[in-house]
Amino acid sequence: MNLPLEYKDQLEFLLDGYSLKELKSIASLIMVNYKNGSGKGNDLINSSLASKVYAVYRLPATFSAFGDALEHTFELYKENIDSVIDVGAGSGSASLAVHHLLPSVKNYTLLERNKFMMEIGKTLHNFNYINYDLSKDNLDINGDLVISSYVLNELDQNSRINAINKMWNMTNKLMVIVEPGTPEGFQLIREIRDYLISIGGYIVSPCPHMNICLNTWCHFSTRVSRSKLHKDIKGGDAPYEDEKYSYIAFSKSEVIPCKNRILRHPQINPGFVELEVCTKDGFKKIKYSKKDKELFKKARKSDAGGQI
Repeated sequence: MNLPLEYKDQLEFLLDGYSLKELKSIASLIMVNYKNGSGKGNDLINSSLASKVYAVYRLPATFSAFGDALEHTFELYKENIDSVIDVGAGSGSASLAVHHLLPSVKNYTLLERNKFMMEIGKTLHNFNYINYDLSKDNLDINGDLVISSYVLNELDQNSRINAINKMWNMTNKLMVIVEPGTPEGFQLIREIRDYLISIGGYIVSPCPHMNICLNTWCHFSTRVSRSKLHKDIKGGDAPYEDEKYSYIAFSKSEVIPCKNRILRHPQINPGFVELEVCTKDGFKKIKYSKKDKELFKKARKSDAGGQI
C-alpha cells in the first residue's frame, strides 16, 4: 500500500529551498546513528529540519509496511473500530495508514515524546497529539485500536514488557505492532507474541495458530515507490525500494485465524505453483496445479504475507 500522492507532495514541499547536499548529510547521519544502535532510548531527531528529512526519508516505507499489516489483519478482524491510539507515533505514518483503510474512524490520539516529530505530524494531518514517553509516562486512556510502528525495538529489553503492558491496557479491542523485518525485529515480535498469549490475548494475524512459533525469521516485504527527491536523498537510482517488516496483531476477543499464511514469494513453474506456508500444524510446502482450478489461479496471484 503506497503513500497517497497528496501526502508525498506535502512532505516534499517542506524541504523546498534546502540544498540537496545538506539534506543528504542530515539523512546519512540519522540513518548511521539508528543502524549502529545510537537510537536506543535516545532522540536522534533534534531539529525541525531533521524531522522533515526523516519524514521524507522514512514515512513512505513505514506507511506501506503498516498499511500492508493492517490489510492482512482486517481480512480477518471484522469488529467496528471507532478510536485509535498511536503509541510512539512520530510523524503519524501508522495513523495515516489506518485513516486510508478506515476513513470512517475520526477519533485519533497520537502519543509521541519528540516535539520535532510532533510538529511535522501536525503539518500532515489533523490528528490529536499528546506528549508522551512510553518508557516513563503513564496515561489513563483507551482506544479500540492501539498501534505502534518501529517503536519497541528502540527500547532496551527491560523497558519492553512494561511498555507492552501499557499498550495492552490501553486496548479495548485490537492491538497491531510492526517492527523491522530483520532477524532481530522478528525475535522481538516473537517475544511479544509469547507474552501476550500468556496473559490471555488472541492472535489475529499473521499466525494461523497460537502454538509455539518455530520460525526463526518470519517477515514480509512491501514495495515502496520513490520520488526523485526520495531517490536523491537516499542516493539511489531505482524507482522503488522493498521494505521488510515483521508484525503481530492481537485481539481481546477470539478471532478465527487464517488457514494458511504464505511465508515466501510463490514459486511459479510450468503447470504448477509451489507455496511455502505456515499452517496450524507447522510449515508446509503446498503445490497447486491446473487441475486445482480456482486455487491454482489464486496461488499464481498470491504474494508473501497473504493467505490461501
